[in-house]
Amino acid sequence: MLRVLRSRDYFLFWSGSFIANLGVWIQQIALGWLVYDMTRRASLLGTVSFCGNAPILFLGLVGGAIADRASRRAIMLGALSVIAATALTLAVLTASGHIAVWHIIAISMVAGTASALFAPAMQAVIPSLVEPGELLNAISLNSVQFNLARTIGPALAGFAYGTIGPQGCFALNAAGFLVMILMLARVRLPRRPPGAPPPVGRALRDGLGYARRHPVIAPSLVLVAVMSVFGFPYIILLPALARDTLHLDATGLGYLMAAVGAGAVTGGLGLSAAGDLPRKDLAAGSGAIAFGLALCGIVLVHTMPATALLLFAMGVLQTVCVASVNTTIQTVVHDGMRGRVMSMMTVILFGFATAGALMIGFLGDRIGVPRALAGGGVIIALVASAVLARAPALAGGAREALASAPDGRREAGNPE
Repeated sequence: MLRVLRSRDYFLFWSGSFIANLGVWIQQIALGWLVYDMTRRASLLGTVSFCGNAPILFLGLVGGAIADRASRRAIMLGALSVIAATALTLAVLTASGHIAVWHIIAISMVAGTASALFAPAMQAVIPSLVEPGELLNAISLNSVQFNLARTIGPALAGFAYGTIGPQGCFALNAAGFLVMILMLARVRLPRRPPGAPPPVGRALRDGLGYARRHPVIAPSLVLVAVMSVFGFPYIILLPALARDTLHLDATGLGYLMAAVGAGAVTGGLGLSAAGDLPRKDLAAGSGAIAFGLALCGIVLVHTMPATALLLFAMGVLQTVCVASVNTTIQTVVHDGMRGRVMSMMTVILFGFATAGALMIGFLGDRIGVPRALAGGGVIIALVASAVLARAPALAGGAREALASAPDGRREAGNPE
């Protein structure tokens, strides 16, 4: 399952991403504690989170268009440098005692803007680092490192916050991104074919039209969108579920979050061990249906162990679904459209989940969070079933695209 790490370039990319994501989760936990300690207002926690994610929602597609017209290495190194600088600025302001909430909000927006440029370019380079037959393995292990960091990072944050303070946590995040910059600078990427790119506005229209008309990409994005809007908000609403339904404290919430992360890691490792699945459509569609049914089970569990077990299963299923869809899209998309299409994935996974949390949270205030989440699970199961029925050969379509057109072939070239 770890064979793809034998690739020098992918190993540098994977290990650098893991170190950087550890720092991200350390800073996220420390920043939340700092904001609440400064204000004692829970609403400002949501404000800071929204300001960090809003640029991805509004600029993610632009980031994809830029990733298809400029050097992806330059985009990633520049964006990572900005993110590292924002973390270092937080550390200096906190250590000096001059930190204010408006500083945190402004810095979060700057970091979010850099992330909106970084994410599509990062997603677009993964197929360049491995052989086509190892793409599912590479994407699965990339999901593993993210979720492993999500499991370990909060625990490290609690220890670091008590020993070196929030400023030390922010400095650790800056150091993690500097490590990733150094590793990414050593990665060899294929040279992009020459040619004058279209204007950004036209590039966006072309990318949206390409995805809408594509027989494999369009249903794949629909599947991820319904998961993101109606399913993934369960992570954001987990504190309300833990406190009001299970009557847990912050420690109990930590156990539930760890269960999700452990399930996601298990799902990623399982996909990596399975190798290049011949029917990714069944893995994605069945995973989505099973995830929706598991989400419906939220209304049936009333103890912490049972809920943790259910969340573990949901972590496995969401990783199986998203990684399978990601691999399917990466297999068939033309390299000239890769950045724009992967930016759609980024906007769906991060921006749509934020909007979905507002909707599910509003409904949860009226009928209860478990019932609201269960309603979302029903919608996911129904839509996923419809996608499989109307587009029953996502994986088959991918193989046909590779056989009949150059869209899905990985374009070779000299290293940048």
